[in-house]
Amino acid sequence: MRYYVEFALSENDKRLLFVLLIVFLIIFLLLGLLGVLIRTISKAFSRRIDYEIHEAVTNRVITTPEQLKKYGRAKNNRLFFKQAIPPFIILAASLLMYLIYSFASGIWGEDYFGHFSSLLYTWDWANPENYADFWGLTLLRRWPPLLNEPHFVAEYWGAYVLVPLWLTAGIYYLVVIQAYVARAMMIEKRSHTVFEKSLEDFNYFNDTKKDAPAQDAQQSNK
Repeated sequence: MRYYVEFALSENDKRLLFVLLIVFLIIFLLLGLLGVLIRTISKAFSRRIDYEIHEAVTNRVITTPEQLKKYGRAKNNRLFFKQAIPPFIILAASLLMYLIYSFASGIWGEDYFGHFSSLLYTWDWANPENYADFWGLTLLRRWPPLLNEPHFVAEYWGAYVLVPLWLTAGIYYLVVIQAYVARAMMIEKRSHTVFEKSLEDFNYFNDTKKDAPAQDAQQSNK
């Protein structure tokens, strides 16, 4: 005996399912692009450590994997502190400006990010009418209405200056950390590849045949 289960989807459910598939597809593509971008940037950053340790390795100053790791880490730490100076300068400048602005205005608890959002588009994501239940999941059923269009408010000029400085310093520092990690991974890789003994292209019998003519010539000379 066969049993059949029939699923009936309303038109609204079909639209929600279609939107859900599109959202998942977009998220998958964005994650893939983000992964490719991170890998490309990390590969570019990791090449710097080759430049830093190249002379010591090629001149045989470094003779063991442990020496390479120690020397490479010292170089990497020095590069990290050097590259981390600009974001900290930006952060220090923004902090000084924050103190001056807050002291002059007398407002120390201002919502800088909220004021900065006046330059951005804002949609009504919190409205529950924009969502619907689909098999136990709460999904967006329509695009939220627009609450704010970019406009300039003269009183928020402090937020317009401070928030970009904070974002720049934060993103800059994250890039510096990514470069540090990429170089550290390359140091670990080089400590193995530079000193490894590989038999990848070696074949005992082929090499024996290559050496045979030379051995025959030596015997004939004798």
